[in-house]
Amino acid sequence: MRKASVKPVLLARDQIEALQRIQDEERRNSPLGIAPSIHEVARRLMQRALYPVERPA
Repeated sequence: MRKASVKPVLLARDQIEALQRIQDEERRNSPLGIAPSIHEVARRLMQRALYPVERPA
């Protein structure tokens, strides 16, 4: 079995700023004033992009 070579994904400055805006929006919507990490925001966006329609179980 071949070992996978996974490297970090580099984002452009404007992409990081967009993630920060989403993070700030999450913080404003939170009753406790907390927000997900930038990494969590990026993972959610990737999930939605790669799997736009959830299949029923």
